[in-house]
Amino acid sequence: MTRSAVIIGAGQAGLTMATALREQGWEGEIHLVGEEYHLPYQRPPLSKGYLAGYENREALLLRSAEAIEQDGVVLHLGTSVAAIDRAERAVELEGSGALPYDVLIIATGSAPRLLGIPGSELDGVHAVRTIEDADRLRDDLARGGRTVFIGAGFLNLEVAVEALKHGAACVLEVAPQILGRVLSRETANALQQYHSDLGIEILCDAAITALRGAGGRVTGIELANGEVMPAERVVLSIGAIARDELATAAGLETGGGIVVDSALRTSDDRIFAIGDCAKYPSPWAGTQMRVESVQNATDQARHLAEALVSGRGGAYRAVPWFWSIQGERRLQIAGIAMPDDDARLVEQGDGGRLVVERIREGEVVAVESINAPAAHMKARRTLAALLA
Repeated sequence: MTRSAVIIGAGQAGLTMATALREQGWEGEIHLVGEEYHLPYQRPPLSKGYLAGYENREALLLRSAEAIEQDGVVLHLGTSVAAIDRAERAVELEGSGALPYDVLIIATGSAPRLLGIPGSELDGVHAVRTIEDADRLRDDLARGGRTVFIGAGFLNLEVAVEALKHGAACVLEVAPQILGRVLSRETANALQQYHSDLGIEILCDAAITALRGAGGRVTGIELANGEVMPAERVVLSIGAIARDELATAAGLETGGGIVVDSALRTSDDRIFAIGDCAKYPSPWAGTQMRVESVQNATDQARHLAEALVSGRGGAYRAVPWFWSIQGERRLQIAGIAMPDDDARLVEQGDGGRLVVERIREGEVVAVESINAPAAHMKARRTLAALLA
């Protein structure tokens, strides 16, 4: 008897899951359910090439409709899932019946964390998560004027370089260091200096109490010290939260994400979770955690597809890696470092080149590099060999 697979979430993880299942020899039905009406597309370019205007919507697509259809994957776009019925083993769709499953994969991703202060609802406050978000921000940037960014994470630092072409740019960070949760002080300082040299103002230890507005549109940001910083627009990026509400409502174990074991299985043997929404035991971090990256989404999907088709499980142990393009600086990270891990400067040179190793209990657990792609690839190979 052939089995039916239902995948909730038509992003990078979900589509890769569907494609990999077919490539591995899955013979049953595959249903891919997504809330957006777009075909599955890449999100990283939204804050880079697409926002800048040199990549169009077609370039974002992960796969054409024809290719998806040839794989025998049934797309349910513009479709929300109302509930997961574990007793009946079915996914209830909003207003359009139910999809029975033998295996369910949740790949619902994450959503931007909200600011939750007065004025957050004003026009001119942006978060970049979808194609429409990027379109609105691009149109708004064309108006010119000062853009203020709340949060000094990867996305905001990428967008700030583009915003500078249209007017002043200022980045506010509540922590004492930009990217403090993910980078060493050495690498963070190098990036901050680069942005400062471009003319982007970065203020750390900046506590925000409210957004000010007039006529329904944001006009400024009120800081805890009473200062009001003028802004033509605000771009918000203060982290992301797992889209685990369906799993929680279905009684699956959650807590800062959908909790899965090393085989990516939830507390229900027939339900799995992958990508940004999944909280898995990372051998690289030494703890249960979510990893928000394209690499993690696609590698987890391929790992799970092989396991489901072959019937052979096994722990997911792929080396995590990340990248961020900020103007002429290409940041790459192999492995996962925790904030308390030590840092060792390996190399620093012209053109912003930088290599920093992160050390935990005397062992290298991650390598951060700027404009050093060969060092990054070497680090990935070295780290992979540790768990081979």
